[in-house]
This record gives sequence, structure tokens and C-alpha cells, in this order.
Amino acid sequence: MAAAYKSRKSIAVTETGKRKLREAQKQGSGKRITYEDIEERLNFQVSRSTIERFFRGKAVEIDNAVSIVEVLGLHLKDVVDCTVYHDIILR
Repeated sequence: MAAAYKSRKSIAVTETGKRKLREAQKQGSGKRITYEDIEERLNFQVSRSTIERFFRGKAVEIDNAVSIVEVLGLHLKDVVDCTVYHDIILR
């Protein structure tokens, strides 16, 4: 399945990336980090619907994607196809 790519400002996760996001949600004290938890940790600067879209593999703005993965202790390159988004990731 090809990654959704709307513009240079949007980025989407791969199938492998989706699995990594789900795994990262489960780390820590054993309690799963919810979309609402992520939204709160980001001081509501990224909406829950954007977080949900990203987890489903839909393209979201790059800044939002970076914020989401950082909350989970990941890097953008861990969850996206670097060959598709190479110029964006290296910024």
C-alpha cells in the first residue's frame, strides 16, 4: 500500500509505522497512552482527530506528525517511508 501524500507539508506513516506507534502507546507503566493523553501532553496544540488520522495512516501536517511521535519517544524516520519523504525528514 502506498503512503498517502498530499503535499510537501503532509506526511503519513507506513504499515510498519502504524505498528510501531501502537507498540509505543503500550510502553511505560503498563497503561496504554490514549489519543486523549497524547492530545493533553501536546497542550491541545494537536487535535485528537489529527492524532487518530495519523495512527490510521492518513497524511497530517509534518509539524503535527513530529509532535505526535516525540510524545511517544519515537522519531519521524521510525514510522514513515524515508525514501518517499527523504527531503522532508532531513530538514
